[in-house]
Amino acid sequence: MISNGKRYRTLLSILARHGFDDIVWQLSGKKWLQFFQKKRSPEEVKQKKIDRWIRFRLVLEELGPTYIKFGQILSNRPGLLPDDLIVELAKLQDAVPAFSFEEVIVILEREFQKSYEDIFQSIEQIPIASASIAQVHKAVLKSGEVVAVKVQRPGIEDIINADLLVLSDIASLMMRSKELSSLRPKDLLATFKRSILEELDFTKEASHLLKFHELFEGDPEVKIPLLYSDYCNSKVITLEFIDGIKINRTDELKQAGYDLKRIAQKGFDAYFKQIFEWGYFHADPHPGNLMVLPNEVIAILDFGMVGRLSENDRLALVEFIIGLGRDDTSRIVENVEKLQGEEIENKKELEKDMSEFIEEYGSKAVKDIDLNAALNRGRNLINKHDLKLNPDLFLLLRAASMLEGLGMSLDPDFRSLQIIKPFAIKLLRKNLNPKNIFKSRRLISALADLTALATSFPSDARKIIDKIKNDKLKVQVEDKGLKTVAKEINHAGKRIGNAILFLSVFLGGCYLASLPFPKFWGDLNLSAFISFSAALIIFIRGFVISKN
Repeated sequence: MISNGKRYRTLLSILARHGFDDIVWQLSGKKWLQFFQKKRSPEEVKQKKIDRWIRFRLVLEELGPTYIKFGQILSNRPGLLPDDLIVELAKLQDAVPAFSFEEVIVILEREFQKSYEDIFQSIEQIPIASASIAQVHKAVLKSGEVVAVKVQRPGIEDIINADLLVLSDIASLMMRSKELSSLRPKDLLATFKRSILEELDFTKEASHLLKFHELFEGDPEVKIPLLYSDYCNSKVITLEFIDGIKINRTDELKQAGYDLKRIAQKGFDAYFKQIFEWGYFHADPHPGNLMVLPNEVIAILDFGMVGRLSENDRLALVEFIIGLGRDDTSRIVENVEKLQGEEIENKKELEKDMSEFIEEYGSKAVKDIDLNAALNRGRNLINKHDLKLNPDLFLLLRAASMLEGLGMSLDPDFRSLQIIKPFAIKLLRKNLNPKNIFKSRRLISALADLTALATSFPSDARKIIDKIKNDKLKVQVEDKGLKTVAKEINHAGKRIGNAILFLSVFLGGCYLASLPFPKFWGDLNLSAFISFSAALIIFIRGFVISKN
């Protein structure tokens, strides 16, 4: 186990070497700063002349995998940090020198309790990919299948756990500063911790891969690698080897005769299906994880990072997009509240900012909108108004930004906003389908509330009457007259009764629509049509009651 003290000393030493005396002072005080200053070489003193944000990127690279991953996440949060720093963080690469083949063999034999030669016909000694958490070797199983074997870097779990403790202390220090606390360091660290610990457990990745394989089963446009579960655990994962061209190698794709426009279209179709239809999406679509196979089939690799959106979040997202398209700031803010799960404190200010956003982008044709610029502006608004959104929405924004860049590199005229519409409409139609409404948890919950109201109302009314009889009820009445009060109570009772009646008839229609009767109008049978017509009449009657 790596001691926290050792990681602190390493952190302070690297910060001092790269000229961050102010940060070393804040974290450790004058004594340690003087100690590190004395140990600096002339070359290290010159470091201070290099741009501060370049030096900061170099610090993260030297500190290793945890900090590199953290920097990569920060690079996708414009608005939190200066633009020049965001540019540098975007350059972070987690490619690191490979660990030895001897260590690979030790890990394989320890994890599977047998000689590696009993599992593989052959395994290439030089890895085909090497990153901060793991490296990948091409191999052939005894049964003849060509596979990719991903092996976790030895000791990486201890390093990351020690680093997370140090980062937790740094986040606590940041909370003491008014300026730095606005970055919400603890929330950001919590999201990062969840993400990186999930990446460390390869059984989670295997589970995600199996789920995506099931979801895309029968789809000829998308390839998900097969999983060889007999040779998978928390430290090793073995999958089908995919031999294709990386999606960003446009020259190679052209030489192979591929249609780049079709690739862009298919790639986005695959991702919007995940986001809008399933609410379960691959959240790391960088070029190394997307390959193109013959017939422009898109292969998706590495399922260590996934995002999840509830049906409510997806609907609110679609309604938000519709609000943008109609310049409807009230609708936009209403759906931001749904995404946040709580009321926004200063709605008027957010509506004003949204109006300015619409002014800038609403007048443009879809093909002229720079999605990345729009996303960055949206992130700035999120931070300005301190909106507490589902962390997976940030994963969605990150994925959308990466995909937009890839799409435009394949097809300069490509704009992802042009192909969102059919997926959004499909989601709305699905939720308006009577069969789905009948199965909806929200509707069942609403029915339960109304049922509770209907059953408790007579009892509650009787209790009130008893209290009136016994002179135990105190009522404060404005001087409107008892007739007005009685009229309002009467109207309230009618509205409640009408609402219960409407919901009962409507639910009955939903149930009848789900039965296998002959179709009468559209997807509805005659019984369902009559029920929905009756529900509509009751609704109109209720509207008239509420107005009178």
